[in-house]
Amino acid sequence: MLARKYDAYAWETIEEQQHTGRQLKREQKPKQRNYKLLRRRVFVVASIVLATYFACVVRSEMLIAKSNELVALKQQEAALMLENSEERIIVEELKGPERITSIAEKQLGMQVARNNIYVKADKAKIAYDGYAYAK
Repeated sequence: MLARKYDAYAWETIEEQQHTGRQLKREQKPKQRNYKLLRRRVFVVASIVLATYFACVVRSEMLIAKSNELVALKQQEAALMLENSEERIIVEELKGPERITSIAEKQLGMQVARNNIYVKADKAKIAYDGYAYAK
């Protein structure tokens, strides 16, 4: 009996090993890759990269346009400042007392009174000796 039990046990273990071997062979089938999911992920990543690239291109184009506008405005500012300085010179010439006296003499026939002569002093300090000098 012992031999038979041992023999039966050996057959059972051999059958179990063969049965598990078949299951392992079934389970060890190569997994099929899900290419649809992989393609979708690659497409999403590529679209994100492409959208980021286009956003950078649009942003840089806007930056260049604004910098060109800034350069044009600075050139316009320089031209206006030059014109303003020229106009200031003209205004100073028109404000001068010589212009007013020449208009009064030529157009209105007026003459400068000798007792109302005004002296234009230089900014440099003049040594005063008691006499007034007229220029």
